[in-house]
Amino acid sequence: MASITYKGTLIMFVKRVKNYLRRFSNQNSELIWANIWHETCNGIDWLQDMPSISPGRSAVGYNYLYVMTRILNELEPHRVLDIGLGISSTLISKYFEKKAFHDGCHLICEHDETWICFYSNKHSFSNYSHIAKQELVMKNNGKNDYYAYKDLKKDLAGQTFSVLSIDAPFGYGGGYSSRRDIIEFLPGILEDDFVIVIDDYDRIGEQNTVKEIEGILNAKGISYASGIYLGLSNICVITAECNKFLCTL
Repeated sequence: MASITYKGTLIMFVKRVKNYLRRFSNQNSELIWANIWHETCNGIDWLQDMPSISPGRSAVGYNYLYVMTRILNELEPHRVLDIGLGISSTLISKYFEKKAFHDGCHLICEHDETWICFYSNKHSFSNYSHIAKQELVMKNNGKNDYYAYKDLKKDLAGQTFSVLSIDAPFGYGGGYSSRRDIIEFLPGILEDDFVIVIDDYDRIGEQNTVKEIEGILNAKGISYASGIYLGLSNICVITAECNKFLCTL
């Protein structure tokens, strides 16, 4: 009996050490991304008067900020779908404000009206940025329930986008699926040079959503590349083959 107890204690100890080391490694990665992002910002004109932001925790991390900054600066997209109002929206809005494309479109989808009011009062948005309030509901994909927007179709209205940033709806809780609202619109909403960025890829729900996206692209014969950027919260980038360099920045 004592041997069994000792073995169980040892296993728990090893698990705790592994979790600690993993967390420590992720924190180091986040610090590195923070430095890289700040250095990157120094050479980009549209970021010189970027308002104060606080990455991390429930917001996107520095790995996201770096990758999205590079995507915007390198590709200069005219149309961006931004699912989840927050720091990503501030960054993308600043980009559109400075670029001022005549056909620019930054569509932000968010369900929390209180958050919309609070964030909008604290942050200004470009004339090309539009916040579309969605109703949050529970849907089922035949395997499990998941949070979703009730009617994303009414705001997409047949539009196409070069960049899709996905950081909503709620994805926490360890569900089998999460943040899969765009699935039913793929590949129709994607422009030829598309890039999809999904936050919180360290969670099983987001990982399964990525598998669904890749399955659709494969079925349609669309060539793509994907990459993962580690941090306190991992992100996954799925891009058209022509932009595969974005997976290894």
